[in-house]
Amino acid sequence: MSDEHVMVDIETLGTDPGAAIVSIGAVSFDADGLDSQFFKSVDVESAQAAGLAIDAETLGWWLEQSDEAREQLFGGNQLRACLRQLSEFIGDRIVWACSPAFDVVLLEAAYDAVGLATPWRFYRCRDYRSMREQLETWPDREQSGTAHNALDDAVFQAACLVEAVNDSDEVTL
Repeated sequence: MSDEHVMVDIETLGTDPGAAIVSIGAVSFDADGLDSQFFKSVDVESAQAAGLAIDAETLGWWLEQSDEAREQLFGGNQLRACLRQLSEFIGDRIVWACSPAFDVVLLEAAYDAVGLATPWRFYRCRDYRSMREQLETWPDREQSGTAHNALDDAVFQAACLVEAVNDSDEVTL
């Protein structure tokens, strides 16, 4: 499978650049379907040590989520190591997110905070949400897995995108 694209999703403890990241999920894909997956839970203390912040309102929102979703808030790996591994996973693929104005921007701030270069160039980022709004047909499906789990969200988004593009005469991957 030629997996030319990767869908990225993050879960955070804030909504602004510089917010602490608690998990990173990604899945590679192309027009034939989904391929390899990436998931890392991030140690919140390592995110704070890098200068990333926790927003009290967002933390309160997390406390209202399911037990399964809140599991991402505990344990985890060092932020720098997670980002280095994400870079290796992404390679030179096109990066998709819902929306890059959130996921990509917050990841870029985290990469900067730990002194690593981002693995993508700005012109290699694509917006899942824009594609969803522009295509005439879009899959009507329920998300499986855990809502607000970074990997489950990335897999759902990539699967919908592949199906929508394959059903469309308007665009290709």
